[in-house]
Amino acid sequence: MSGDSVQVRFVVAPFLPEHQPALGVSTLIGVLGRSGIQADVRYLNVQFMRQIGWELYYYLSYATPPEILAGEMAFLPASPDLLLGEMVFAPALWGDAASNWEEYADRLTPLLEVKQHTEGATSGGARREQALHWGRARELIRALREDSPRIVRQWAQDILVDNPRVIGFTSTFQQSVASLALAKELRRLRPREELTLIMGGANCEADMGKALSDNFPFMDHVVSGEGEGVIVDLVKGVLDRRGGRPQPRYVAAPPFEAMDTLPIPDFDHYFEAIKDMPMAKRANLTAESSRGCWWGAKSHCTFCGLNGSGMAYRSKDPGRFVQELRTLAGRYGFNFFMMADNILDLKYIKSVFPALIEQGDEITMFYETKSNLRKEQLELMVAGGVTELQPGIESLSTPILELMDKGTTRLQNIQLIKWCEEFDINVNWNILFGFPGEAPEEYAEMARLMPSLVHLPPPGGCGRIRMDRFAPYWKTPEKYNLKNVRQKWAYDYVYAALPAEERRRIAYYFDYDLEGDIDPTVYLQDTLKRTEEWRDGYSRGVTLELKTRDGATYVLDTRDGASRETEVTVDGVRLLKAMDSIQSARVGLEKVNESREGGPMPAADFDAMLARFLEWGWVIREGAKHLSLVLDRTERQRIIDLKMAAQLGTIDWARLGARPAVSPGPAQLVASST
Repeated sequence: MSGDSVQVRFVVAPFLPEHQPALGVSTLIGVLGRSGIQADVRYLNVQFMRQIGWELYYYLSYATPPEILAGEMAFLPASPDLLLGEMVFAPALWGDAASNWEEYADRLTPLLEVKQHTEGATSGGARREQALHWGRARELIRALREDSPRIVRQWAQDILVDNPRVIGFTSTFQQSVASLALAKELRRLRPREELTLIMGGANCEADMGKALSDNFPFMDHVVSGEGEGVIVDLVKGVLDRRGGRPQPRYVAAPPFEAMDTLPIPDFDHYFEAIKDMPMAKRANLTAESSRGCWWGAKSHCTFCGLNGSGMAYRSKDPGRFVQELRTLAGRYGFNFFMMADNILDLKYIKSVFPALIEQGDEITMFYETKSNLRKEQLELMVAGGVTELQPGIESLSTPILELMDKGTTRLQNIQLIKWCEEFDINVNWNILFGFPGEAPEEYAEMARLMPSLVHLPPPGGCGRIRMDRFAPYWKTPEKYNLKNVRQKWAYDYVYAALPAEERRRIAYYFDYDLEGDIDPTVYLQDTLKRTEEWRDGYSRGVTLELKTRDGATYVLDTRDGASRETEVTVDGVRLLKAMDSIQSARVGLEKVNESREGGPMPAADFDAMLARFLEWGWVIREGAKHLSLVLDRTERQRIIDLKMAAQLGTIDWARLGARPAVSPGPAQLVASST
């Protein structure tokens, strides 16, 4: 594509994380290309990271020290709602009306200053060295703020080279202020007759988008929702002024239903932007197989603010999606995908993943899903390339999970964590607290349970829940006894030049008061301490697992720092295997007795054995249900055997209830992209 042919230029402003391409604009390039409209992308986030260095860029993107102890993390606000990155470009947007940096920074100091040493901290790697400390970051950011008007002026000059007719801004996370500042400067340089400015993305949904449209008139259009269905009309209306109905400034785009007609995203501009950078060797690809949330459509998790424009779940044809993954991996030479889906389409487990297994693809991926998977489902996913999973585990308390409307239980969460350890898959999860109506004793119970779990992947951290726009807590706060809902305090600094009500309309993060609220520090100390010990123990490689030696089977238990080997009978192994998944005692006994030599095991003997395993912490119980915590690391062989059978063509997919997806042929692929 020659520079003078570009009609639309998309801008990816700071502070979008830089490690992967922007999926939305990469898809819109293809949508416009089908209509003969040439577009490109300028990755200003990557350019800015080059300028300021990755340490500071990382700090601004996430707004908390890079690594801190779980106990300390628990009482820090979740990183995005500090809006630290947005404050950097406030002077470029507001000029002299920008709020005082020192006052804002003083408010951050008690939140971001982390002690070098914490009393009771363990030495097994719970803390990793911080890349940047707040004291130093504060001075660097002050200098960046002062320089931001010059930076934006330079960006504007570069963006206008070869005179594009339309500039499109994508705004997610902390991208709004940099985008608005740049748009304001572009409008100063070019009148509407020569340049049209459009903004879209998650920060433009619903009233947030209306507020941006109302308060920043230099922006010609603000698009709320999924832009693929409206972008062509918007751009054609600009390029052909003679015909068509003028588009409103605020455009509410309907959900895009025809997922299989979406083009394969074009990441050429991203890889061009990073080609001479170290991350060019380790960048991720990104893709989406679905939109919406099928669980949220049934039961919206109380704290979740995703899918503000609608929960309706749509997914791509499995074969079409397999084709997309293979095309992108082949084109760009990377095989790891960060999936943008809110939740995995369960039908993919028996279609997409078998297809990837059968063809021996080296594609790997991260997915979000629910935690109530069955082991055979997880097996297909791992064999099919899933190496990282975020299963929405936010608690190890069933009553608290019920408060979230999660639809899962403590045992289901622990069961999945255990299987991920056996299958050698990274599982990302956290413990959240502060839910309206939560019982403090539930955290005491979690603290008592944690020493039994230290051989399993620990939570990444603990944090208090946020109130996000569109979440049930935000929509109906009175239902949860939440009072005085107001925009997060940081918006009062970032958008200080706007009236308070307009700041509230723009805000995605909110503060609130909880009627009868108890300070979490009163009841969380033991939980936080145990979480830190868990992270420490796991980093040291403690274990609880089956071993065999000289024809005997035993359990190796090092969870408390000692190393004990306990020989286990055949019946004991059968019991642990029976309770590898959640079972009642009655079903466990039935499984033990299946094909047992010498006749059924007496119920009294079974009960006595189960009682010992419970006492030793090999098995845990909730109500009438039991779950073994003992790992069998040979389970990983199931993945190897499955992949080998698929490669040899000896696997019976029908027996597994699976049917590998068939990718569309060339004719179908062409048809689907028109």
